[in-house]
Amino acid sequence: MAQWTSAVGPAQLARQLQAQQARPAGPGARKPPAYRALADGIRLLVLEGRVPVAARLPAERELALALAVSRTTVAAAYEALRTEGFLSRGAAPAVGPPSPPGTRCPRAASNRCRPSPSAR
Repeated sequence: MAQWTSAVGPAQLARQLQAQQARPAGPGARKPPAYRALADGIRLLVLEGRVPVAARLPAERELALALAVSRTTVAAAYEALRTEGFLSRGAAPAVGPPSPPGTRCPRAASNRCRPSPSAR
């Protein structure tokens, strides 16, 4: 059986992150570095279930363009998430460990589901 993954597009992830940033911070809260805020935002989206585990995230350049930040900021955020175990290591960033074989892709209109390259 083919293993399925979902992909989160750069515009979709940018919208989710920007909606998340609209939440008010506590009084006297200090603003974290941009890469840390981005990593925290992606981690929170995963923990809330708004970005599924094993979803492929956008490439650094695509996400940097969608968020209007530098590619270095996105690269540092992805590396922080890899260090913490939230992203798998490899060419394409993917959330967490891959799903076990036979796992179905969550049905969401905004997710594009496709078989993983290893299943072909």
